[in-house]
Amino acid sequence: MPEIQKKKIKIVRRKSSLRKYYLLFILFLSFFGFSIIGQDTVDWIGSYSSKELEGTDEKVTNNKIYFYWQIASLKRAIPPRYIKMIDIDAYAKRGQFLNSGILFTYNGLKNSEVSICGNFSSWRCIPMTKNKFGIFHALIPTNFKNRKEEPILSYEYKFKVDNLFDFDIENSNRHSDGAGSYYSEYILETVDFEKQISARVISEEMAEDLDFITVEFQIYKPNASVISLVGNFNQWNPEHDYLHRDRNGIFKLRKKLRPGEYLYNYIVDGEKILDTYNSETRHRVETDELSSYLKVIDNKISSL
Repeated sequence: MPEIQKKKIKIVRRKSSLRKYYLLFILFLSFFGFSIIGQDTVDWIGSYSSKELEGTDEKVTNNKIYFYWQIASLKRAIPPRYIKMIDIDAYAKRGQFLNSGILFTYNGLKNSEVSICGNFSSWRCIPMTKNKFGIFHALIPTNFKNRKEEPILSYEYKFKVDNLFDFDIENSNRHSDGAGSYYSEYILETVDFEKQISARVISEEMAEDLDFITVEFQIYKPNASVISLVGNFNQWNPEHDYLHRDRNGIFKLRKKLRPGEYLYNYIVDGEKILDTYNSETRHRVETDELSSYLKVIDNKISSL
């Protein structure tokens, strides 16, 4: 058998086995996947091709989940966007199938090395992966925070291409770097939110009033209609403090409290409950029931 024909047979067999591999994985997800990944996270899994990613809409991917091979099949660079991606090979390394982050790409067919450097990594350069079509890509997680421990929403970056810096030509949002060139900026508008949330101090408001600290109460209850906050700071009156629901199903309320110790509960559609992810509770003598506990000390919340 000619050598060329043998190579063709090997390629066909390899593609066939890969298709079987992914088909088995999809079947596995159908039966068990939601318990591994989480049904609230997986909105949809399907066979979207890399061509959709190469389209002009930068916001089409929020509720869709892509496979790594689709990213690896990109034939051209695209503007940055937030995506969710299943990487089967990464499961053995990190123990998780589903990853999310901002997808950055660079067309570097003739280049050897491309890295991305930005404010999210203190301008340290992160190597990008090159696919067979010459497109370098990197999925940058969205868990970076500034010095105030606040999430970074403005991602400023440059590409380091064979030791020379370049801005992202696919991203029209760019600014002068003061040295005759530009840096690119991506504004993160949508991101997976943290559901295991509780009360927290709003640090940027601490200087408003020296006698009071701004505390944000928040709880994830996507199926609730009305939630109010009761505690020894409002005489346990369910009509005083109503929380406001955001589009992610998180109810929030900001209150100014003096430093001190507080007991509180949430009233969810008429039912009194504890703060789901506040592990500190105390017995409330007056009603013989448990309440969530927090201690506000100057500019922070203490559970001690």
